[in-house]
Order: sequence, then structure tokens, then C-alpha cells
Amino acid sequence: MSAALEFATDPIDPSSLAQAVQELTVAQPSLRAWLLIDAALLEPERLASALRRNEWTYVGALATTPLAAYGTQGPQLLEIPLDDDVAAEGIRRLVSIGPEAPAFSWLVSNQPIKNLQACFGYLAQARQDGLKLHCRMSDTRVLPALLATLSGSQTGRVAQTIAQWQWFDRDGTIVDWLAPVSEDGISDTGDHLELDALQFSSLINAAEADGIFAQLLETVAQLVPRTGRALFHRQLQGTLGHATDLGVTGNPDRLQFVVLSLTCGEDFYKHPALSDTWQSVAQGASLTALMKDWSDVLWNALENRTQ
Repeated sequence: MSAALEFATDPIDPSSLAQAVQELTVAQPSLRAWLLIDAALLEPERLASALRRNEWTYVGALATTPLAAYGTQGPQLLEIPLDDDVAAEGIRRLVSIGPEAPAFSWLVSNQPIKNLQACFGYLAQARQDGLKLHCRMSDTRVLPALLATLSGSQTGRVAQTIAQWQWFDRDGTIVDWLAPVSEDGISDTGDHLELDALQFSSLINAAEADGIFAQLLETVAQLVPRTGRALFHRQLQGTLGHATDLGVTGNPDRLQFVVLSLTCGEDFYKHPALSDTWQSVAQGASLTALMKDWSDVLWNALENRTQ
């Protein structure tokens, strides 16, 4: 069995998710409720077992799109039963598979399954300047930034199908997306999401801290806390912001900046002896290359900042 995936999120309480789903269905009684699961973030055998035990109706969320090839590893769409007790038990069983995984969101809609699949296919099949991208819209680390960056007509396209969409933020806070009322009634009619350069850049920037988190786990796992990972993610975002302000670019250098922050203190970059380094970095020099010339005196000074 492969090692369990790890995420920069705090665990979800299965009972809390079940309660949140019930509250949404009560608030929107005339609409059908659905659970969207990012199966790629969960252990496939355990997910398959839980789905069999629940005996709920479910389909591949992208089954009617060119991304149908993902099959059971793609996002799965489950209709939530009307019976509150049955729904609660089934949701708890599913979430217990991977409470740390950002794999669960829930929504209400008056549209048939095929329209929901078309909407998810629209979001997942992104394009940017002719480049085809798979946008992981069912991953709740991606979903908030994705919905926030949509244009008015793109938002209208989603709002035609989904009335309300909810998920847990990294720290367990419920995030609520409510379909806006369109003033002009214009919605995108395409079958895929067309991103401009600014939208694409926004999504890439939003994903960077998670990418750095994964690299830290692979290279210096001892620097990653076992708990409080939502707070750790905010720390990574802040550190990367400082790196940007100083002109540190490129993944190797930005990762190195984060490692320095974690080992030498979050404000290590303020040390007066580093002023020449940051001046050179601002002119295009590589932080990693410059570090090779740091003196033992400087290294000792930086390391002593955490003692």
C-alpha cells in the first residue's frame, strides 16, 4: 500500500460535515443535495468499500467529458439521501476514510446530473493561451481560488447549475459560495474554462504554498509540524510573500528561502549582514548560489537567532 497523502490542512470532524450538509439541505429544501468527492486524494480501496456500504447513487463528476478517463480516480458525485440519519451515517463513514484530505464539498442544485457534470467539466477543462490544463476543481485547496478568480460571465455559467456550494476551509471553517444574482444575465456558453493571464497567475500563486509544503515533506520532513497544519500553511504563505518582496524568484530559491525561515527564524531576512545578498537577488542573482559564499560568522549569527 502506498504511503498516505499528507496535506497542509487540519482534520475534518466527520460529524461536523454531516451536520453542515444537513443544515444546507434544510436551508434549501426545494433543491437536491450532492456530495462531491475528490477520489484521487483518498485511499481507493477504502473509498470503494465505503461507497458499496452506503449504497448511494453516485457517478463520475467528469464522466461526460474528455476527462472521463480518470474513472474512479476522478471526482465522484453522490446524491445525498433525504433521510437525515442515513445521510449523516453515510457522510461520517466517507469522511472517516481521510479526514485530513481536502476532498469533500457539498452543494445544492435544481439541475439534473448531466448538467452538473457539464458544469464540473467546464471548470476542470481549463485553457490558458491555447494550453490545456486539468483544473482540480474538486480539491478544496483549489476550489476557493478557482471560484474567486472567475469572471462575471464564468461565474454566471456556474450559477446556472449550482445554487449554493460549501466546503471546509483548512482550519475547519465552513466556506459558503452562493450563486450571485446576475445583473446582465450574461453567462459563458463554452464547454471549458478559458483563463486569461491574470487568472492563471492568480491560481498558480494560490497553489504555491501547497507545492512548497509537499517539497518540504520530501526533503526536510522534520521541519513540518504533525499538527496545526492550517496555521503552518498561513506561515508558508507569509514567508513566500516576504520572498516576493525581496525579489526571490524561481522554485529552488523560494524553497530555500522557506527552509531558511523555518531553521533561522521567520525574520532571518532582516539581518543587516544580508543586505548585500538581497541587493544582488533584486538584480537577478540566485539566492542558492549566493549562500555558498556566506561566511561561518554569518551562518552562526543566523542560527543563533532561533536559540
